Amino acid sequence: MHEQLILFGAPGTGKSYEVKQRLSTYGDEKKFRITIHPEYSYTDFVGQLLPDNSTGTTLFKFVPGPFTLALKEAYSDRAKDVFLILEELSRGNVSAIFGDIFQLLDRDEHFISRFPIRNNDISIIVDPTSTSDEIVLPSNFNIICTVNMNDQNVFPMDTAFKRRFEWEYVSTLPAVDAAGNVRSTLNNPKITVAVNNTRSSDLVTNWHSFYTAMNDFITDKANGLGKKEDRQVGQFFLDFGDAVTIDSYSTTQLTADAAKKHIDSKLRNKLLIYLWQDVEGYGITRNGKKLFDVSINSYGDLYSKFGNEKVFSDDFLNDFLIPNLNRYTY
Repeated sequence: MHEQLILFGAPGTGKSYEVKQRLSTYGDEKKFRITIHPEYSYTDFVGQLLPDNSTGTTLFKFVPGPFTLALKEAYSDRAKDVFLILEELSRGNVSAIFGDIFQLLDRDEHFISRFPIRNNDISIIVDPTSTSDEIVLPSNFNIICTVNMNDQNVFPMDTAFKRRFEWEYVSTLPAVDAAGNVRSTLNNPKITVAVNNTRSSDLVTNWHSFYTAMNDFITDKANGLGKKEDRQVGQFFLDFGDAVTIDSYSTTQLTADAAKKHIDSKLRNKLLIYLWQDVEGYGITRNGKKLFDVSINSYGDLYSKFGNEKVFSDDFLNDFLIPNLNRYTY
């Protein structure tokens, strides 16, 4: 396959799902998945010496990490692809995690490391018959990573590291099928939005139309918040589930009401805190626009009023949501 790739995009765009779909035809023994976090280290990644008393005498033994195990699998059969999958790459100090492995990321035209490194511990694990302690990444060793644009990274990723990967953007737009048509029933429940406190004329739309209108408002410099696109959300920022999505369109009122209650709970408990803290924030936008209504003075106000009263601003409702109520259909 020859992949040294970073999939990046806003939260909820389905980057991990995209990886899963691309590798669905490969067996689990060929996939090594890791989630990176701020405490993840070189020894976690490559391996470390640990005490071993299995023989009755305590000795220090090299215990391989996922990188070394994946490389061993790649060396065992050069004709079959192996995938090292690094989720949430930007949440860790990648320079420290990769250490000397960084040099192996520079590949030649055959997708083999241009410059080997010397590491006896790794060499013995990946190829016990070798008389050399040099190792390279073979052409069947693939690395696929995911990066959330809105992580506000714990550690910056330097340019030298970045340029050794291909970068592929995962759009915030709804997922499409093989023919390029929007998968309109995928995670796309009915959404109702209050436009006044009496709830006399709620707007009826769907999740695809709602979140894309919100994304437009977040980035629009003239009439919206004028924020960077890393503050947008993807289709899967909230996972409503197939059953709730279907039930939300039910003609049986009790079924539809139960689905609406579940949907409102998801929006209240997962989306609102993100919009309040990371999107609208506490500062003043360049044009004075706000996502939430002027009556909302605190997150407590927002939380208690959502689902009962109007919480979104007229700027968002009139200029972005109402014109796009039926942008996408179910």
